Amino acid sequence: MGERRGRAAEQPLYARVRHELTQLVLSRSLDDTSALPTEPRLMEMFDVSRGTLRRAIDDLVREGLLSAEQGRGTFVDQEERVRRVVWERLKHVAIPDSRFDRDLREFVPDFFGSDDAARRVTSLEEWKTASRVFCAPDNSVESLRYEALVAGKSVLVPTYGLRRGFVHLDGAVLSKSDLRHAASLDGMESYGTTLGPGDLRRFGTVELIVTGATAATTDGRHIGGGQRYLALEWAMLEQLGLVSADVPVVALVHECQLVDEVVEADHDCLIDFIATNSRMINVWGSSPSVNNKVPHTLRRIV
Repeated sequence: MGERRGRAAEQPLYARVRHELTQLVLSRSLDDTSALPTEPRLMEMFDVSRGTLRRAIDDLVREGLLSAEQGRGTFVDQEERVRRVVWERLKHVAIPDSRFDRDLREFVPDFFGSDDAARRVTSLEEWKTASRVFCAPDNSVESLRYEALVAGKSVLVPTYGLRRGFVHLDGAVLSKSDLRHAASLDGMESYGTTLGPGDLRRFGTVELIVTGATAATTDGRHIGGGQRYLALEWAMLEQLGLVSADVPVVALVHECQLVDEVVEADHDCLIDFIATNSRMINVWGSSPSVNNKVPHTLRRIV
């Protein structure tokens, strides 16, 4: 075996194998769901022992990129692979965050061209007629939170990680001079009303959902950062009867976050419209009516 190749390296041999295995995984087509090569084949490819290979694989299983199924082989987690591919693309257009810099595992970034995407959303009839809007606490959605307040809409925004519940902002009562700061994650709690899960009924029925995403597929799947906050928020609202499968869902993403491949992955909800820096995609057809989409039973929380 070639274990001696790692002796002069600054990093442990298993770490090199983990890196090379990660690159192998990310280089595969996103719709490739086949198992990785067998252990003997991978040992030969990387010129390492079984123990070194398994340590590298175990690391990637803990990170969520791989899953090992006894008797079947080692498989790639498609959602995590999509995230990592998109994060690499986003580095070139993402706007750093004051808290997390460019650590895209921690937040959904704003991006160059998001104002163009926001303008496309405000031209939708679904936006114009909605008086109560759920806006995700994503950096990319801040301009839409502002536009919603300018239009006098009621806006419901989860706090980061739901640590302090939700914030209700009422654009009809806020001073115009305060709207910009109120739309920001740093300022919203100073101008809005904090609502716990038991208080959400005071907001009323949600008529539109606007969210960012780590990635979105052109067939309408939302892929978040892995924490599944949107799924939790949706479940709370659904349990209280404040949201239904008919509510339009709009995702704001950069073109580089779009994935054309059909990714067999769990998702928070199905997207009706995808607004990017260069176009608007009506997922379910040319008509703006959300009744043209696939059966509502496909919109599920996992």
